[in-house]
Amino acid sequence: MKSKQLFYCLMAFCVFTLSSCGPDNVDYANKVDGSYDVTITTNINLKYEGNSIPSIATEIETKGTITKDNESGNVTIRIEGVNGAINDIVMKAFCSGLGMKIDQSSYDGIISSTEYGIVECMLTLKNPTTTISNARIFNWDSTVSGQCVVNYIGQEITCETSGTINFNLTPITE
Repeated sequence: MKSKQLFYCLMAFCVFTLSSCGPDNVDYANKVDGSYDVTITTNINLKYEGNSIPSIATEIETKGTITKDNESGNVTIRIEGVNGAINDIVMKAFCSGLGMKIDQSSYDGIISSTEYGIVECMLTLKNPTTTISNARIFNWDSTVSGQCVVNYIGQEITCETSGTINFNLTPITE
């Protein structure tokens, strides 16, 4: 009987020891830390007084960084603005074995559009969790809601917005 108890105690100890082994969240944060080429693709639907008007669909090329904030797995995603096309975008995220969970964020700035020229936006971005891979390529769609001020048929109008913004980050190799 004592040998069974000893065996079960050793098994419990092994399970406890092995479950505590594994990468820390800081390891995942270190994996994403770096500089990136960024492609932003917008698909923002506009409604004015209940009517749909042509959406904002554009693609913007820029640069960005993901920087480790601390030893707990927190990071900051910074996407550089492009003069006349888009302002800086900053997002906070948490890295773990489940991926990079990007917090909900806001964007209060401009988006350049072929349909409307410069569009002023006040948007909320509901961001997902994106996979962390050895390739360090990140691609996610943020769900967008809020308002945009557009110049439509010669008038500045405030539209309710919905849609997505796609972010594609590819590491810069030096």
